[in-house]
Amino acid sequence: MRKTIGIVSAFYPDILDFAKNINTYLHYLDKLIIWENTPKIDSKIDEIFQLVNSKNIEIRGTGHNEGLAKPFNEAVRWAQQNEFDFLLTMDQDSYFSDNEFYKYIKLIENDYNTTVAIYAPNRNIISNSTSIFTEVRTAISSGAVYPVKIFNEIGLFNEDFFIYMIDIEFCFKAKRNNFKTVCVTPITLLHKEGYAEKTKLGLLINNYSAQSTYYIVRNTILTWKLYPEYTNSSDKVNFYQYKIIYRLIKIVFEKQRFQKYKAIFLGIIHGFNSKTGQYDLC
Repeated sequence: MRKTIGIVSAFYPDILDFAKNINTYLHYLDKLIIWENTPKIDSKIDEIFQLVNSKNIEIRGTGHNEGLAKPFNEAVRWAQQNEFDFLLTMDQDSYFSDNEFYKYIKLIENDYNTTVAIYAPNRNIISNSTSIFTEVRTAISSGAVYPVKIFNEIGLFNEDFFIYMIDIEFCFKAKRNNFKTVCVTPITLLHKEGYAEKTKLGLLINNYSAQSTYYIVRNTILTWKLYPEYTNSSDKVNFYQYKIIYRLIKIVFEKQRFQKYKAIFLGIIHGFNSKTGQYDLC
């Protein structure tokens, strides 16, 4: 029987919502690592044990924010050392509907293909496919399942990115090494994007933090430079249109607008100057 380990990062989570989300997949895992990225002084993660009944949970962290790539790589190493077969990576705001994760992992186990590096649930991207498995260009890390052996073939997640775009970078790295990313089309992941709300004028804004905005902009440009063969002009036009121009307009209606303007401009400059790693805007 194949064994699956999961890792979910936590950063100032709403503990009640977090517990509900975890419960949609926890009991189908052999182990779950909760990586606490909330600073130790503010952490309430221990309360999760009062809400989730499982001996398979382990809480890890360093007392400060380590992003995503480093925690994911720690889970990979643990999985390798303990001979696990699959790794699930989750976001604190993601969850599955009833029994969806069980169906998901069984479909993967029954049709495991050594040419596949990433399995991903459907986020309403594919609606007209009659195939259970559909090859896609990229997939987000939340809800993704990776065969543990694949990390011996193509390496780990890119810690230079810290957070954001590590999933896209990994998909491109897999493709460069002749592995596929596939969507398990019958399985849906439910995921809360940012903190969306409408302004009085009816404009939809996501309210991403300045720090998140910086990493999204910088790491997108870094990805272009690392994988030019998988970046086309349409990607760049869409990025500048939606992530830069429209974003600059929408920021007017958001909080911390000056910090977010700074984040965009520094993200562009640092991206083209190949600056990597953690960067504190403050």
